[in-house]
Amino acid sequence: MLYFREEERKLLDQFAQHSSNRAMAVYGRRRTGKTALVLDFFHDHDAGNQCVYFQCASFDYDLCLIDFKQVLHPLLPDTLVIDQLTTFRQVFQYLSQIRVEHRIFIIDEFPFLAKKNEDVTAEFQWIIDHGLGTNKIILLGSSLSFMKRQIGDREAPLYGRFDKVLELLPFSFENVHALFPVFEDAVAVYARTGGVAQYVMLYKNYPSVMEADAALFFTPYGQLFQEAENLLMQEVREVTTYMTILRTIGTGEKESGQIADKCGMDPRAVFTYLNKLIDLDILSVVANPLSPKQKGKRYMISDLLYRFHFSFIDPRVSMITVTQEKAIPYILNHQYSEYLGFVYESIIRTQCFHYGLRNILPFMPFTVGKWWGNIQEDGVWKESEIDVIAFDDQHLVIGECKYRNKAVGTQELKLLQEKGVFVQSKGRELFYLLASKSGFTEEVQTVSDDHVILIDQI
Repeated sequence: MLYFREEERKLLDQFAQHSSNRAMAVYGRRRTGKTALVLDFFHDHDAGNQCVYFQCASFDYDLCLIDFKQVLHPLLPDTLVIDQLTTFRQVFQYLSQIRVEHRIFIIDEFPFLAKKNEDVTAEFQWIIDHGLGTNKIILLGSSLSFMKRQIGDREAPLYGRFDKVLELLPFSFENVHALFPVFEDAVAVYARTGGVAQYVMLYKNYPSVMEADAALFFTPYGQLFQEAENLLMQEVREVTTYMTILRTIGTGEKESGQIADKCGMDPRAVFTYLNKLIDLDILSVVANPLSPKQKGKRYMISDLLYRFHFSFIDPRVSMITVTQEKAIPYILNHQYSEYLGFVYESIIRTQCFHYGLRNILPFMPFTVGKWWGNIQEDGVWKESEIDVIAFDDQHLVIGECKYRNKAVGTQELKLLQEKGVFVQSKGRELFYLLASKSGFTEEVQTVSDDHVILIDQI
């Protein structure tokens, strides 16, 4: 059963229905459910023999071609000719000549075929331009860097060849919450999986989040124990260097200079690795959009499976190997509470756009992020942070998020207001947002100020 993929299925159906469409790209992080999505599409269209599905299972061009021709055999009155053909180009050209028409050819894990065969993308450029006849083709890929390059790089052979492009994203927090109605469970699952479909559904197989943790992460035999490292090995060559960088960033946001220093790297060389991790959607840049300086960008692990792994699993592999689930209370301690707070902040930041649509915010923000800078407290200057900022040309919201078992009171509101003095609002009307897992004290709830926004429901 597919969950929360109605819009993606609609896009696939639209591609199939319009005669002018020839090629489509479907890509996304591994384990997001690309194959499940296209197979759902395939089974709906296969009743009329409209679809042909093929998954590349080897880097070897010739082996892939042999397997592909085997899949085509049921379509052909005579297989002798096609078995003699030696390229994909010849195969597709032959299919169009013998009038195998109005088929949709789905090639899954296309980067497998192209990774060690540089001419493959140029070959499929020709196939899309000249070799399909009335047929269509859908190319799937989990190698984000490869697929993004083919889609967005003007120098790439397949650039501009796709009539439709679908990036399959992980489930949103709202999706995860729909599957795990208890709010704390939903946050915990999201904090470990980032909404990646396969991982979320693994948690559905267990009676509780704690039991799932023990079976998936806190044993050397768990399905997710080494998942982050295994995925990384499929994407990069210098795995040790990338892992060192991720360990360094694992406990919090870092600036490039700090990362280079702690990793013992040249500050200029580290950008190559950081940019690669950004291309893979493992890292993201945390900008300070209201900062007067164009410096001070920070990097954070935005893929929550990687962040959870490099914050809690990777540093304690030996302990987990020996003690397994008994290690959980020693590892998921106060640092874990801070980690959940970080996840809660990121959820609220994303929700700010929905709050704009629902008029919880008095405007629709153009930009959402966080703020850090110097504030003065008791006559002393120190660096501080604000969890959420959201603004358009005339309005600005600054917000604090508290994921704790205690109601938020006037003290937190006062502190937020004091921080707001040091934010350069540039004449924007200023609002204050407090988000709390455990609600608010009566004092805060009775504040009669239209510029104070309270969030206790996602």
